[in-house]
Amino acid sequence: MQGNHLPPDPRRGTPAAKPTAHPHSWAVAGAALGPGGDAPTGPGADAKQRLRARLLSQRRTSLALRLQSCSPADAAVLATRILQIPEVADARCIAAYVGLPGEPDLADLLPRLVARGARVLLPVLRADLDLDFREYVGTLVPGALGTREPPAAAPPGELSEAEAVIIPALAVDRAGRRLGRGGGSYDRALRRVTPDVPVIAVLYDQELLDLVPTEEHDRGVQIIVTPSRTLRCEPTGGTGEHLGPSTS
Repeated sequence: MQGNHLPPDPRRGTPAAKPTAHPHSWAVAGAALGPGGDAPTGPGADAKQRLRARLLSQRRTSLALRLQSCSPADAAVLATRILQIPEVADARCIAAYVGLPGEPDLADLLPRLVARGARVLLPVLRADLDLDFREYVGTLVPGALGTREPPAAAPPGELSEAEAVIIPALAVDRAGRRLGRGGGSYDRALRRVTPDVPVIAVLYDQELLDLVPTEEHDRGVQIIVTPSRTLRCEPTGGTGEHLGPSTS
């Protein structure tokens, strides 16, 4: 796989001036809803639950193979792909995450963002499955439910400060409809982000689907990154603008 040069987003104006990996995400694999969760009701929720169960099963089945086959070079390529997105390159404050086992490896991304002078915010999972944020300071400590997070002494941050938000996903379609793990953590957190802030989902190629079922509270994404390509979503459900050539 190779990195690729990404053209600027024509919708944007003049841009503003400018670890060791371990599981860290907003919920555990197959997370149950916590006190702040969005209770699943109705046919849309049922469809999401069925799709979620299938995708989680696929990730568990392929986890051992991925752990054997993933290399630092793969993580570097994925990081390069994300760094070449104009909205990320221009951002002075970026919210990101460190994936759970089975999720795409972003271990190479965090220090490279910091080296570019960006302030990086990482999620801290609360008991109610809502998210607080702290600044990435180069180290991660064990968090709730087996996650990893910045230490308590790290400077606090607000998601509303982020100029780009990078999040995990189990599935996304080309219109930007996203399926998470079911805790509702990111759907609630993203309410703090204005619509002009790009939300970028990172997932595997086979998890880019034709259609993802959604509910009213679900927050979509604007950009999709997989190990082989980067796509800008189109709300109409079209193919979207390829931000770079597909590689394999």
